[in-house]
Amino acid sequence: MTHDRDHGYPDQPERRRWLRAATAAGAAPVIAGVPLAQAAVLAFSPAAFDVMPGSALIWISANDAVRAHVRWGTTMDVLDRRSNEIELDRRVDYTGVVRLTGLPDGAAIFYRVFVGDTAVGSGRFNSVRTAAQPVSIAFSGDMEEKYKPFRLFDVIDAAKPDYFVHLGDTVYADIPKREFVPTQSHYRSKHARIRADRPLQAFLAAHGTYAIWDDHESQNDANGALPFMAVAEAVFREYWPCATVQPVGLYRAVRVAPAVELIILDTRRFRSVQGMADGPDKTMLGSEQRQWFFDTLKRSRATWKIVATSVPFHGGSQDAWGNYKTERDEVVAFLKRSRIDNVVMISADYHFARDWSNKRTGIHEFMAGPIATFRAFDKTPETRERHSKGPHFVYGDDFNFGLLRFDPADRSLTVSYQDGVGKTLFEQRLATAGE
Repeated sequence: MTHDRDHGYPDQPERRRWLRAATAAGAAPVIAGVPLAQAAVLAFSPAAFDVMPGSALIWISANDAVRAHVRWGTTMDVLDRRSNEIELDRRVDYTGVVRLTGLPDGAAIFYRVFVGDTAVGSGRFNSVRTAAQPVSIAFSGDMEEKYKPFRLFDVIDAAKPDYFVHLGDTVYADIPKREFVPTQSHYRSKHARIRADRPLQAFLAAHGTYAIWDDHESQNDANGALPFMAVAEAVFREYWPCATVQPVGLYRAVRVAPAVELIILDTRRFRSVQGMADGPDKTMLGSEQRQWFFDTLKRSRATWKIVATSVPFHGGSQDAWGNYKTERDEVVAFLKRSRIDNVVMISADYHFARDWSNKRTGIHEFMAGPIATFRAFDKTPETRERHSKGPHFVYGDDFNFGLLRFDPADRSLTVSYQDGVGKTLFEQRLATAGE
């Protein structure tokens, strides 16, 4: 049952007082080029999500009920296109999404949020890239409120990626455990507190982002049997908009360039209970999403297929794909049977970085993180020892992110990792199959 309120999420007047207090503490909205008196209309900076050929979603969050629209263009000074107007009210936690359409490929898009004729927020992002342009995609996951400010976003920003993929645990809604109640109001409160982070706001206002959830947006080790998954998903969509294939589940695919397709899987909404015995009926994706995944891979004309999975495909823990081995083997068999090459998986969840690439499966996999939470190597030193065996790259001494860079000149994909101060830890060029 969905509850409208609990003690973790106060009524709107109290929320405004909390936001004013957050502003005094340095967590004000980062609204570039907009006077503070006008920017106060918004609770947080606007952000661009799910940039696709010709379109993008602009997320807006206000302090009170307002009607807003977006004006955009390809130069900062000429915003000659206008979106439809949307209403932000309490029913949707004063958040809303404007879809921009008619975006030209290969451009920088500048936009401003307006309430009436007053500009209240602004941002920018890159539209999908053309065949002649290089493409860069940063990725990482796992950020917890008590680790604010999330300084890693300043470092990712300095790397100038075209897009960012957040691989889950955008919030730890179930921590601390004594305060956790799986209600709409609690989830909203936790997401709002995360979004108050200044480096996060500034980053999202400057880069197109694709986000997926993992378990802590609902509850640790979440699976599809939990009765409150629908509530958690609805609130996630309020704060991390997704242009999904279906109304239920967060999976979708987008061509970010003619040679690069991003396929985002939902490994939570439809998964079987972890303790179920492995076999044909045990699933990570659910039958409908799995078939969509296979169809998307087979239809793709992209040279590189980047598959975002919140948990590692080659990982062997109870919560990773290794505990769903029958379905994992089915994915591998499908790729081999269909002769689909150049598949690169990106993952998070384990709180350290690792190259999981596997010659047996033929799949490259690169895991990153955390953005800002405990480091697994600090908490359990045996984890470092276990995962450091072998010649593969592994790193767990600092917050970190991965970066994929596609070069149209030779169609190669380069993967690299950077730590919390921007030091390059690892770099490898992946040639296209057959070279």
